[in-house]
Amino acid sequence: MGFVPKRQGKAKQPILTANPPTPKIPFYLGSPNLEARHIAWRLSKADVDGPFSCGDFVHDDFKKLWDRLRAFEKMSIAEFKQAGSFHKVPTLNLSKLAKSRLQGIGLDDVDVLYSFRITGACRLWCMKHENLLSVLWWDEKHEVYPSHKKNT
Repeated sequence: MGFVPKRQGKAKQPILTANPPTPKIPFYLGSPNLEARHIAWRLSKADVDGPFSCGDFVHDDFKKLWDRLRAFEKMSIAEFKQAGSFHKVPTLNLSKLAKSRLQGIGLDDVDVLYSFRITGACRLWCMKHENLLSVLWWDEKHEVYPSHKKNT
């Protein structure tokens, strides 16, 4: 076969139609249900200094905490609330020491913290965004938000 030269001339023009195709738009059935999502932990904001340091764990503390966090992680937010281990606490109600520490670590603009019962008096304090829980404090003696028993 011989050499066939390229066709010279006008480039092909796109064919225009009366009804151009519409872009695909995802279909959502309302906003996502955050209560059904499982809990996810973040550790980057954990306070490792001060009176409620997450850096002062002894082996037994860590074992208790690890077991509870693993159990919590299997729950949705709704299940977690029903279990009674999850409490939303306005920072205005915290102890003076806790408020002072928030200011010291630059988180005095936080309005609400969440308390999680680990054992008896032990609490883990976190900040919450949707289903993400950022660990903040380890409160072994229930001093961040002391409860006052009635008739004492």
